[in-house]
Amino acid sequence: MDKHISIVIQSIKNTLIGLAQIMLQPSVGVGMVFLVGSAINSVPLAILGLIGSAAGTLTAVIFGFSPKDIRNGLFGFNGALVGFGLGYFYSPILSLVIFVLLGASASTIIMQYMRLKGWQPFTFPFVITTWLIMLLFTATGSFEIIPWSLGKGDRLNFMQAVFRGTGQVFFQEYAVTGLLLVTAITINNWVAGIFTIGASCIGMLVALSFGLPTDAINLGLFGYNGVLCAIAFAGKSLRDIITALVAILLSFLIYCGVIYIGIPALTFPFVLAAWITFWGRGWLDKKLSMR
Repeated sequence: MDKHISIVIQSIKNTLIGLAQIMLQPSVGVGMVFLVGSAINSVPLAILGLIGSAAGTLTAVIFGFSPKDIRNGLFGFNGALVGFGLGYFYSPILSLVIFVLLGASASTIIMQYMRLKGWQPFTFPFVITTWLIMLLFTATGSFEIIPWSLGKGDRLNFMQAVFRGTGQVFFQEYAVTGLLLVTAITINNWVAGIFTIGASCIGMLVALSFGLPTDAINLGLFGYNGVLCAIAFAGKSLRDIITALVAILLSFLIYCGVIYIGIPALTFPFVLAAWITFWGRGWLDKKLSMR
């Protein structure tokens, strides 16, 4: 009996860490805060995110993937994002659960494949899986995308824009949810917390300078990819700060390009910007070492 209880407790921990790893935080406590924060925004949406994390983690267990990686939540966060994303775009209804389960499982398999190939997946498994599911829904007309609830008015709400820029990493529109996320990240890693706030501010200010819609800025749509870039490159050195800034600005430009094309951006701008920045930094380091 004790063994079964231990397995259940560990499974719950793995699922919660999977939620926290959405923002690169391998912490049960941060995962619990993320779950509470998302529930404040929408209980059904939080449930779909939790289901996605659990399904992704369970898939990794069934296929015998690395136990250490499973405990670190590396096979949960893409599945969680699939749950949050589908629930956000199509409304969190019961009939959507089957696609969350399938999508989360698929994202875990893609994650493992990319890791075996020596690639850095980040959230790409979530992106490609969700794009394919959305394409299926569009082709069959089985689900219709619900309209975005953009904020009203032309005035910038600074605090809402900053905290929503964090919450939108996994489709959370409530500013209080974003505040909880920032607080949890900062307590777990104060450097990452500072980079998170800074990135959201940068996304907001750059969007303003480009004259982009204020309602979209208030909703945090121009900040969340930069937030992920900032956390990925967070560090105390000047090199880390410059690298993070480059990635943040690059993700902003990619986001604008993807939106212009008419494709849901999801976290693809973060993924592509991170890949390019990592490659560029590695190339530059190699050139400098040859001198």
